[in-house]
Amino acid sequence: MEYFLQQKLIEDKKFKKYLDENTSFIKFLNRDPVYYKEFMKEMKEQYKERTTDKISDAINTIDIISSIIDTIK
Repeated sequence: MEYFLQQKLIEDKKFKKYLDENTSFIKFLNRDPVYYKEFMKEMKEQYKERTTDKISDAINTIDIISSIIDTIK
């Protein structure tokens, strides 16, 4: 595995945790660093860090606040 890729994976706790849970990615990243994008995609899906997940969470929060305000009225 390339040195800069190792540093990225070690420095970020989320990356390290995801690699510990999904060790198969270590093999792929060792073979070809191009798999880093796939690794990032999978990690963001699992930890719900995609933009669509954040928007969905914001909409859910707004809906909850709206229902609380309607209940108070």
